[in-house]
Amino acid sequence: MVNEATNICLQEAIRGRFKLRNRIYKEFQEEYGVTSGFPYSVAEVAWSIAKKHKKWDRIPVARRLMMKMEAQKYDLRYSILILPFKKGEKILLPLQYGEYQRSFLMDPTLKRGSMTITETAVMITFSKEVVAGFPSSKVGVDVNEKSVVCSDGTCYDLAEVARLHTEYGVRRSEFGRKHPHDRRLKKKQSASRERARIKQMLHRTAKSIVESAKSKSQAIILEKLTGIRKTHTKGNKESRGKRRRISHWPFRILQEYIIYKAAWSGVRVEFVSAALTSRSCSKCHHINRNLKLKEREWRCPNCGAILDRDLNAAINIECRGKTPCLGMVRPGAQGIYEAMKGNEQSPAPIL
Repeated sequence: MVNEATNICLQEAIRGRFKLRNRIYKEFQEEYGVTSGFPYSVAEVAWSIAKKHKKWDRIPVARRLMMKMEAQKYDLRYSILILPFKKGEKILLPLQYGEYQRSFLMDPTLKRGSMTITETAVMITFSKEVVAGFPSSKVGVDVNEKSVVCSDGTCYDLAEVARLHTEYGVRRSEFGRKHPHDRRLKKKQSASRERARIKQMLHRTAKSIVESAKSKSQAIILEKLTGIRKTHTKGNKESRGKRRRISHWPFRILQEYIIYKAAWSGVRVEFVSAALTSRSCSKCHHINRNLKLKEREWRCPNCGAILDRDLNAAINIECRGKTPCLGMVRPGAQGIYEAMKGNEQSPAPIL
């Protein structure tokens, strides 16, 4: 059904998911005898394939079986998934899941969304209403190639991520050198196992950061990291290994995990500029423009403070955050907004 809808979309130059749905709705219901939910699902999947066909070097075809259905079209009773099929007929699918999945299915505060079924898994989206309150303080997060450092002194080691990128990169290089014309080389490029292991580490790190911020009623301040890969290109006098490490550095993936986990937990997230966060002294704000990348600890030439490069950057990121905090209030103020009035940018209490 999906491939047929994709061909119709391309042949008739249909533009838009809703136009494709209206085109195939009655035709597919009469041809396949299915309920109204199936043409809706088919149109959504077919449109997502058709609009990407210009980027592919092959005819757009759905090679894997899948089905997507809205929340109103299916029912879930404990471990039995009930799907409509034809008029008067339903499909019952027993599900197998662990305690983690059970916690979502049994939580009455969650609202079920759309469902996607593949050959090996059933994926159900959940949503909930979260009210993000005013934090009592802020925490800056400095994301580095081999570590994540918070302004409260907490450090998360990500050296294993860099090691995995190097290990799998060497494996692919050796395989390509020994088998330059082997078709399996393209499959090796996907490195699904590499991505799975790295994503697991990043998920754990993001979860720890968000849980710590939630327990301490803190807002998370992240840095805007843009243009990094453009500066580490061929011809900038860097080694090939370093350019490869930077190109595989998953800094944005980690930040995305922090964002959605924080939104789920009701923790505020703010982005600030990353310019000169490592070179600016967090004590006197003097900028040390002669600081080299290999210097992980340095002394401020202005005030003499000894600073850790990463921790200093995290503190500067925190200070640049403009999220209002309840910890910075006026004595005797009436209400939250009066307490924080005029105190949005100052890191010190207004007396």
